Amino acid sequence: MSTHRTPAFEPHPIAPAGRSAHLLLAVPHRFFFFIGAAQIVVISLWWGWVLAARAWPALPVPGAAVPATSLHALLMLCGFAPFFMFGFLFTAGPRWLAVAPPPPAAWRPPGILAALAALALVPLEVAGPAHGLQALRFAAGAYAIGWLWLAFLFFRLIRTSRADDKLHAILVLGAQLAGASVVAAFALFGVAAHAWVKGAGLWGFLLPVFVTVCHRMIPFFTASVVPFVRAFRPAWLLAVLIGAPVAHGVLDGLEQAAWTWIIDLPVAVLTLWLTLRWGFVQSLRNRLLAMLHIGFVWYGIGFLLAGAHSLSVRAGSAGIPLGSLHALSIGFASSLLMAMVTRVTCGHSGRTLAADALTWRLFVLLQLTAVVRVAAGIGAGPVWLAVAGLMWIGAFVPWCAKYAPVYWRARADGRPG
Repeated sequence: MSTHRTPAFEPHPIAPAGRSAHLLLAVPHRFFFFIGAAQIVVISLWWGWVLAARAWPALPVPGAAVPATSLHALLMLCGFAPFFMFGFLFTAGPRWLAVAPPPPAAWRPPGILAALAALALVPLEVAGPAHGLQALRFAAGAYAIGWLWLAFLFFRLIRTSRADDKLHAILVLGAQLAGASVVAAFALFGVAAHAWVKGAGLWGFLLPVFVTVCHRMIPFFTASVVPFVRAFRPAWLLAVLIGAPVAHGVLDGLEQAAWTWIIDLPVAVLTLWLTLRWGFVQSLRNRLLAMLHIGFVWYGIGFLLAGAHSLSVRAGSAGIPLGSLHALSIGFASSLLMAMVTRVTCGHSGRTLAADALTWRLFVLLQLTAVVRVAAGIGAGPVWLAVAGLMWIGAFVPWCAKYAPVYWRARADGRPG
């Protein structure tokens, strides 16, 4: 592991209040990462409250405009990740495409609309059915509009680009449209859209975005840091990595869970081999790089669990239906989110490009959270689910508290951006 040590909370030049607001609204990654961090805190504390109330009946139960499990699926898949994604896409995307980034006047209106609508979802849920039901769906509709508007801005970057390679950007855009359709379906049909939210949200949106970015960025970052590891990212590999979740989702939607193993198990083997080909062992010397590689390992684990569930269903057993879901959403997507956002935040704030001791410990806690949540899905009671929820809070809320102030403060090196 890296022996580099940095303070848990590094001092930053503190800008006046007006300057802080200007910084948040001037640079896309600052605004979108801040909103994403705020959403993680709100969603995590709400869901932790729900799980704790289920595990320990003496605790008060939060209000529910719709069944909490339905909103949980929407929020964990589409409630905070899109903000981090657009912060990344409007920062790294223009470099991929060799175009100028969108000006603040272009992304501020849809960004603020999406932010206000998304941040309203949990309070409207807690308001209960008498006050929050229709408002909840209205907020989801506004969120979908803001999301589609932002996706259109990214489409314009792709359309104006003359870069030779636009494949990753196009695939991410397609997945973004699938994600926006999930929120729109919830707005139009409420809990009746639960199956679409859960299926398209994971297999059509979250996984395709993250695995596309992995294909482009992990080999590049590894080759630039680790000697003797060459970038390996052929187009056929991307087709398999992104095609697998889409194909699985289609079969699942057609209620053919007994046949998804045909996709799941070969992809699991390929992915676990790919972790070694991409330099997993060598990456462990660098914490920040190791976070990316460890997160990617969960992609193979998730498909392995999906394949095991499919074979169990084929044999007439109930299987472990939520094991792969949480391995992929917590282990893979959430680990990659923490790793990538940490990297971008450090790189664009003038900080050392490294994961300090606190960040590393929180990341390790997130890995344990994924293990506990997957294990809790195998016949465990509500107490273990609550424990997993509290572990998630323990991993992500301090991480948000550590990095969120960076977004309204001036860069540590005095440079703009």
